[in-house]
Amino acid sequence: MVNRPDHIEPIVGPQEPIEPANRAQPRRRGGYQRQSMGEAIAKSFLRSIASSLGRILARAITGRMR
Repeated sequence: MVNRPDHIEPIVGPQEPIEPANRAQPRRRGGYQRQSMGEAIAKSFLRSIASSLGRILARAITGRMR
């Protein structure tokens, strides 16, 4: 015995229209870019800060402070 309300119909098949796989993608300017220039600059800046903090933390833990 299934414990299911009577007013809910079972889902049969896809509910949204299926788009063709060969649909043209919008072209990007400047070739293939994974991220914007601002994102790349911010990521690089944050990586350099994290690297510096990690180095300071490692030196503090090992007892070799400047």
